[in-house]
Amino acid sequence: MAEPKWSFMLRILKRNPDRVPMERLAEYLRVFAELLGTENRPVFKGIKKESTGIRALVADDCVDKVNQRLKLVRTEDDSRPARVAAELEAMLGVDGIREAELLDANREVVHRFHGVQAANEVLHRVWQEGTVDGMVTGLVGADDTMHLHLRAVDGYDVKVLVRSEDLAREVLAHFRKGLVRVCVRGHWIRGDDGWHPETNRCTARSFELLDETPLTAVIAEFSAVENSGWRAVEQPEDLWRELRGVH
Repeated sequence: MAEPKWSFMLRILKRNPDRVPMERLAEYLRVFAELLGTENRPVFKGIKKESTGIRALVADDCVDKVNQRLKLVRTEDDSRPARVAAELEAMLGVDGIREAELLDANREVVHRFHGVQAANEVLHRVWQEGTVDGMVTGLVGADDTMHLHLRAVDGYDVKVLVRSEDLAREVLAHFRKGLVRVCVRGHWIRGDDGWHPETNRCTARSFELLDETPLTAVIAEFSAVENSGWRAVEQPEDLWRELRGVH
């Protein structure tokens, strides 16, 4: 089934929908509608699990009006759209969410919103080396330090530094061509769903391509081994997820 058409998406980063209370989600919907302009009659078009992606549709002849309205957020601090954007950023701060972004129908970022850390919020940070599995979505930078953008398998957008031109060229060759595992070292912070590299505070050291063989095929291969315990398991995929801690 094709995805419903939408005009704009508000992505609340690093916060999955099942972590947002319905009452609070309704408040985000209200502010999102006001940001687009209630006079443009935005229609709710569902939630995408891309962190939390709230989708809205406006009539084609209203898209330009919305874009003009969004320009006021950047150019006129005392405008109604700018005040609504400030309200949204305040909500993000209260909820401990550091960033959200507004995408257009081409998935281009129209505006970024930054929540303010609450005074009593404790940020858990460690220095360590770890790996990130995901898809390469971009590489930005013209000097000795480049910024690698990844869409992690858990839906998070991860940005890490790359200081080696050779590594940058190699990893960029896999732009949107499947999954890679990037080894990074630096500051990691703990969010609702575990530890993640802090934006632009980790440096990529190496990467490898990941085997994208479907789980069903891998388990079938395990089960084909004589005397394998997997043959006796009624729901092998569920057992695998339980063993891996994947829910």
